[in-house]
Order: sequence, then C-alpha cells, then structure tokens
Amino acid sequence: MSRPAGKENRKEEIFQAAVKCFNENGYYRTSMDMIAERAKITKRGLYYHFKSKDQLFIQLFHHMNRKFYERIPRSVMTDTDPEHRLLRFGKIASSALEENTDFLKFSQEFLSLSLRKPEIRKVMTSYYREQVERVQASIEKGIRAGTFAAVDPGKMARAIVLITMGAFNVFFSLDCDYDLSDQHTFDITHIVGSLKKGGLV
Repeated sequence: MSRPAGKENRKEEIFQAAVKCFNENGYYRTSMDMIAERAKITKRGLYYHFKSKDQLFIQLFHHMNRKFYERIPRSVMTDTDPEHRLLRFGKIASSALEENTDFLKFSQEFLSLSLRKPEIRKVMTSYYREQVERVQASIEKGIRAGTFAAVDPGKMARAIVLITMGAFNVFFSLDCDYDLSDQHTFDITHIVGSLKKGGLV
C-alpha cells in the first residue's frame, strides 16, 4: 500500500516543479534536467515516471484539470435547476481559478503549443469539446424545463466556452484592465440571464 502512495506523492512533487518551470521559462526553454533539479529528483528518476517532456506536459494538463474539478462540489454538478447550476458553477469556478493562477498560466502555454504539436492539439480539442458538452447539457435541460428560451444549445454553449477561454487568454497575454474572476462572474451571470425566457433579444 505504501509504495503506490509514495509513487503518487512523488508524481505530485514532479508536477508542482514542472508547472513552475513551464510557467517561468515556457515549454521550449524548459528541460527535463531543470524539472528534475527543481523536484529534487535524479533525471533517471524523472524518466521513470515520464518517458518524455511531451508526456509530462500532457499529463500535467490532465492532472491540473482533475484538481480543478475536484474543487467543484458534487451538489453543483447534480443541481436540478439549470440556471442555478450554471451560475453556481461559474461562481465557484471563478473563485477556484483566482486561487490557481499557475493552472491558468500553464493552460495558456498548453494552448499555444497546440498550434505546433498535433498530440497537444488533440488533447486541447478534447478538453474544449468536453466543456461545450457540459454547458450544452445544462442549457438543453433548461430549455426542456421551460426556464430557458429555445435557442440553439450547441451554439450558446460554444459561445459561453469561447468567451470564457478568450477572457483567460487575453488576461495572460496583455496588461489587462480587469480582474479575471470578476469578469468571468459578470460574463456568466449576464449570459445565463439572457438565456431566460424573455431575456434574449
């Protein structure tokens, strides 16, 4: 029992070191040597856990996403009121993201690499589609319940996801004049409000 737990703890330490290296230096200027040194592990030990920098980079993205969703209470995901569910998810996500800027910065680096690396593009595309599907399911539920206007749920879900991704990308690409959490909350609140019957123009 102790060996698997120790292995997972070691991987967590590597992930923590890796995200700092990638955020400080970028993907191309980060080496496995740098990550190993920061994680206080031998290079051989690092390669025991991850066969390549690409594998570590991709697994780190999945790991950080899992950690983010672990912060979302199950009650939010099972909320039967579609409007409350979207608003609660937006509020909790804003808070979680505000406390995890390392994740947001890393996600920006990950997204930029999808332009050049097909494997990363595939992972990013899958992630994007999962987000759209989650939001779309809530919108469809709201339409069926008569809470939301009869909009195209796929296009509206895509709009919400793209607006959210855009706000994050711009925030880390420019000297922005807005608070990311506040802007995200504003966007979600007003988009969900526009979905309510009579709210869409």
